[in-house]
Amino acid sequence: MAPASSVFDRLIDFDGVVYRNITSLRVSQDLFDDLVDDVAGRGAALAADLRMRPGATGVIERGLLYSEAIAYPFASDRTVASRYGDGTVRVWYGALEEDTALAETCWHQLQQVRAVEGVSAPVVRHRAVYRVHAHGLFLELRGKEAEHPELLDDDYAATQAIAKHAAAQGLPGLLYPSARWPDGSCLAAFRAEPLSQPTLLYYLTYRIDPVADEVRVERTPGTAGRVLAGAALHRH
Repeated sequence: MAPASSVFDRLIDFDGVVYRNITSLRVSQDLFDDLVDDVAGRGAALAADLRMRPGATGVIERGLLYSEAIAYPFASDRTVASRYGDGTVRVWYGALEEDTALAETCWHQLQQVRAVEGVSAPVVRHRAVYRVHAHGLFLELRGKEAEHPELLDDDYAATQAIAKHAAAQGLPGLLYPSARWPDGSCLAAFRAEPLSQPTLLYYLTYRIDPVADEVRVERTPGTAGRVLAGAALHRH
């Protein structure tokens, strides 16, 4: 049975930027350690390296950026479930604000380390942040969280049902309120066609402490970073 019809009463012709924050295999602090001795110098070198990349992107690198920033979820294991994916619908996630992408990923990293990996000691993870252009007619769920609190719930049964119905109707995706960041918005895409123009913006280092329930986020490795507490990453 389809979810309540009031959830499906609004569509939006969205044309804008979305931020995708994903795992990176690149160990950013090791890039220039054989050339530059101090942390600040390595940070400056990394920043210069990233500034050069967009203007010098070739065919091979464009393909790699697309694969990493857009294509991967649509080619990955279909059985993985998420807020809007029940294992039968593949879903690509992004956020309309960088802070929202940060909060969403910090919360999920804490859950991953504790519940899935069973780790109790601090761990380090490396992330990459991409800017992607999205354009299409999406289901609009933002502003409905008061009427439908299940949109912010940690039980994903209701949201998975919404996504499955929307995808079956041919919609390319949906816009929804972030459950982790006040006034934050996210985008879930069911196929790759509405997504284009991936650009690598920067790398992040997450220092995850599951006992303290916090993530220290460093833009420049080795510097005092921003701290996000897991307990604060709830809107409900």
